[in-house]
Amino acid sequence: CSMVDLIAYKSNALVEASYKLTLQEQRFLLLCISRLQSGVDAPPPELQKTMTITAVEFFNSFPDMGRNHAEEKLQEAIDRLWDRSIILKDGEKREEFRWIQYRAQYLKGEAKVQITFADAVMPYLTQLKGQFTKVVIKNISNLSKSYSIRIYEILQQFRNTGERMISLDDFRSMLQLEDKYKDFKTLNRALIKPAVAELNQKSDLAVTVETIKKGRTVVALHFRFKEDKQIKMTI
Repeated sequence: CSMVDLIAYKSNALVEASYKLTLQEQRFLLLCISRLQSGVDAPPPELQKTMTITAVEFFNSFPDMGRNHAEEKLQEAIDRLWDRSIILKDGEKREEFRWIQYRAQYLKGEAKVQITFADAVMPYLTQLKGQFTKVVIKNISNLSKSYSIRIYEILQQFRNTGERMISLDDFRSMLQLEDKYKDFKTLNRALIKPAVAELNQKSDLAVTVETIKKGRTVVALHFRFKEDKQIKMTI
């Protein structure tokens, strides 16, 4: 069955922002974002910000979870979403806001969830704010590490050039790694290598990464990537 290509658009400011989400939270939000309409004929944000997602829809977009786990994964996705926030830094200005406006409701008997995006986040999701990064959901539907999806977005933002240089500090900040993986060796082993391997194996990108050093210290990461047309999808 051919799925309609669900596409989630996030403003580049949001891709650059610092936030941390679990795998199911990322998947759920991308699915919700793919529902939003933009453009001249689109309904106003206040009419779009509340939506319902069923367990079946969630499973259809991310079939690797297995149909019998869909309800549980959907519940997991909204469980702590209320506590999650986004930090945007623009020069000296620092803004922090939530993804959702009210605690999400899981409608038990009906296996569906109702969420309302926060007003502050809507302009970053409905393309009112300039530059956008596009994520085709089926291209990330097999990724099973939350950091893989995040790195995918960070690379997608530079898809026209196929490379991205990012300072290690910025990388840590975007993934909200504050005190985790203190030294580079650990970070590389625990997060960067597995995420790049997963992208190469399960996404539509072929990715390599090099370290940039100042003396003996790694100060930046240089990602190079291209679309891999021979997409390695497990259908």
